[in-house]
Amino acid sequence: MKIVSRDIIHKSDVGGVALGLDNKKEVIDAYQAIIRNCRKFRPESRIEGVEVSRMITGGAETIVGGRRDRTFGPIVMFGLGGIHVEVIKDVTFRHFPFSRREALRMIREIKGFPILMGVRGEGMKDISTLADVILKVGALVYNITEIKDMEINPLVVFEQSEGVIALDARIFLSDKGGAGA
Repeated sequence: MKIVSRDIIHKSDVGGVALGLDNKKEVIDAYQAIIRNCRKFRPESRIEGVEVSRMITGGAETIVGGRRDRTFGPIVMFGLGGIHVEVIKDVTFRHFPFSRREALRMIREIKGFPILMGVRGEGMKDISTLADVILKVGALVYNITEIKDMEINPLVVFEQSEGVIALDARIFLSDKGGAGA
């Protein structure tokens, strides 16, 4: 369960996320706590609601993002996601367009790459699908000039051939195209 508000980017920082809810009482309590926390820590925020979705377990959290830089043009970013990107900052950047081979190189060059290869009994993650997402984010930023900045974080990567799932995403449009999140 997580808060829905275009004004709150990092939902967990303000107590806007609840995980592992097993029954009706826990869901009700979590809903009330999320609303209370968000009003306390970000009182100016517009709260559109609370999203409830199934709990995702397993996989590796990554981040894929893109932005339009005034000097360099479309830039794509990849790294470990979730809280790891804030703490470890294990990310890599490339100017887009680039090839699938370069997307795979981006994946291999982060320090956390062994996590994607499988550690402690976990299988290798779906690096092929991850490379596809990196290329698609790059293509979006390249082709849609109104996109100023976008980020999928976390993008959970499951074991080989099991795909990925975006748990949160945001897109900011340039002033000429409006703004959205």
